[in-house]
Amino acid sequence: PVKTFKVLPLKYAPSSPPSVLSCVGVLGATGQQGGAVLQALVAKGVSVVAITRNPSSEKAKALAGLSKVEVRQADLDDQKSLEAAFSGCDGAFVVA
Repeated sequence: PVKTFKVLPLKYAPSSPPSVLSCVGVLGATGQQGGAVLQALVAKGVSVVAITRNPSSEKAKALAGLSKVEVRQADLDDQKSLEAAFSGCDGAFVVA
């Protein structure tokens, strides 16, 4: 059997992250969805670890210049690199 989940529209999302959420790892931070999530979190004052395959890319370098953003490298095929990249994060945003 296939499980389905109901996705709530964005208007029902909390207006600010919980106060205990101080750092969120964003996988795919240089992409469209991850980048939008990163920008929204930073606007709310949350520190973000931008996780990317290529921290030397122009997009990653631009993110590294933002306040509250740290860029880390990880590979989806390398579990240890993912564990290291998400180390210290209170939350995660993952797009696969």
